[in-house]
This record gives sequence, C-alpha cells and structure tokens, in this order.
Amino acid sequence: MNPVEIFVRHAAELDAFGYFQYIRENNPEAARRFLKAIDGTIENLALQPLKGRLRKFRGRDLKNIRSWRVDDFENYLIFYRFTGRRLEILRIKHGAMDFPRVIQE
Repeated sequence: MNPVEIFVRHAAELDAFGYFQYIRENNPEAARRFLKAIDGTIENLALQPLKGRLRKFRGRDLKNIRSWRVDDFENYLIFYRFTGRRLEILRIKHGAMDFPRVIQE
C-alpha cells in the first residue's frame, strides 16, 4: 500500500490556530486537546480518505470536497479533497458556518 501524502493548506492552518486561540481563552487544556485531535483526525483520514461525506458545492473548484468531524470536537469539520495519493486539507470550520462561502475564500 502506498502512503498518502498529506498537504495542509495555509488557510486550514490559520483556521485551526484561530479556533485554538478562541478555545484557549476559556480552557487552555481543551485548546491543546483540540490541536491534537485535529492531527489525529487527519492521520485517520489518510488511512481512510473516502470515509468523509462528499459535499455538493457549486463551482468547478469545489468538486470532490469531503468533510469529516474532528475527533472529540464534533462541532468542527475538516474539509478536504483526496486525489488518489494526496490528501489535501482545505479548511477547518465550525459546523454553524456558511460552508460554500468559507470554502471558496
């Protein structure tokens, strides 16, 4: 089995850091667990990249995007694309967001 290349877009890193800062204001330990949960979830997605829900967004650039909840932080979703050997992490967003708009940004 060939290993999957994981590529995390800068926007996803900024998303994770922003949520980390927000959570840290009230609960520093939960904020640390949040970052570890993101890493663990991405590692699991690399093992089973098609397990996420396929999203149907309009626009050519928004095809084949899937989402999966962050382990133990179910209100947060990882949006990603799998292209056979590459797992591309696009964004990490709270479940209450307007997804088509934030994914396009």
